[in-house]
Amino acid sequence: MHLGVVMGILYCVQFSRELGDAEAGRIAGMVLEQPLYDLTVEEQYAAVADALAADAWDQDLSWQPHGEPEVRDFLRRVLERLDAARPWREPPLRALGFDRWEQYKHGTLLAHVTLYSLSQDRLHARLRTVPGDPDGLRGVVLRLRSGDEVALVAPPLPDGHDAVLLAVTPHRPAAEVIEAFLTHTEYERERVSPAARRAWWRRGTGRPRPLPPGVRPGAS
Repeated sequence: MHLGVVMGILYCVQFSRELGDAEAGRIAGMVLEQPLYDLTVEEQYAAVADALAADAWDQDLSWQPHGEPEVRDFLRRVLERLDAARPWREPPLRALGFDRWEQYKHGTLLAHVTLYSLSQDRLHARLRTVPGDPDGLRGVVLRLRSGDEVALVAPPLPDGHDAVLLAVTPHRPAAEVIEAFLTHTEYERERVSPAARRAWWRRGTGRPRPLPPGVRPGAS
C-alpha cells in the first residue's frame, strides 16, 4: 500500500510546476483533513515513510513531470509538516466498512438527507452499492471527528436522492449527532431534516418521503 499512497499524492501534484514548501503544506493538510483511501493519518504517514526507506521504486513515474529525487525530497518535507502538526486530530470524516450494515439498516433513524448530483456532492459520490444487499441500497458508514458513527443510506440510482441518516445504539442524543454530521460534512442545514420533525415532505407532492427499501428503523 505504501506506493499506493505515494501515487495518490503524486496525482494531486501532477500539474504543479514546482514541489515547493507551499505544496508540501497543502498535501500535509490533505492527509490530515481528506485522507487518501480512508486511511488514518498514522497509516498514511507510515506508508510514505516506508516508501522513502525503499532503495528503489518499481512504479513508472513518467506519467508525471517530477523526477524521483525531487519526489523523495518533497515527500520528506510532507512528513516534516505532519510531524510539526502533532498531535494529529481525527479527520472530519472517514469511511468505515459494511461489517455492521444490517444493524444500521435497523438502527435509529436520525434524519432525512437530500443528496445533490454526484458531481456536486462529494459525500454522495462516496456512496457505494452495498455488496449482497437484496434491495441494492447504496451507503457509506462514517466515523466523524466527533467520534460519532453514522450510516448515510440511499436507494439505487437514478432515483436515489432521498437518503436517510442512521445510527446504531448506543449513541449520543440525535440532535447532537446531527449537529456533528452537519459540522463535519459541511452540508447545508436545510438539506438535513431531523426525523423527529413529523412534517418531512417530498417537495411538490404533499406526501412524506418514504424510507429506502429494506430500511426498518428499530426493527433489530
